[in-house]
Amino acid sequence: MINSREVKVDEIEKEAKYYYDNGYRFVTETCLEEDGKFKIIYTFERDELENFHVYVNPAEEVPSISKIYFAALLVENEIQELFGVKFKNLAIDFEGLLFLGEYAPISPQASIEIMRRDKGDKNE
Repeated sequence: MINSREVKVDEIEKEAKYYYDNGYRFVTETCLEEDGKFKIIYTFERDELENFHVYVNPAEEVPSISKIYFAALLVENEIQELFGVKFKNLAIDFEGLLFLGEYAPISPQASIEIMRRDKGDKNE
């Protein structure tokens, strides 16, 4: 069991900045699907691991912490690609092509498909 405290989506950047300013290194973000929502767990380390988490609805955009911790862009692109959670203001957005090919299934780790599409898109 991971011990973490819950924060609101609009507090993510403030929390990440606190860890950065206090000398913590970014370890990872983990995404889990729980009761129709996504739980994203943020993990940092200085002398020991510390975590916080948020719950997001499938259509909700999540602020990226990649402008604070550049390494977060990889795991945020991975979560975006595999679960369909949309991160806003990513330092680099691979737009779904970090791991998956152009014709791969959309959001293969999510039990529900939540990627946004334009009418007439090849994956419609």
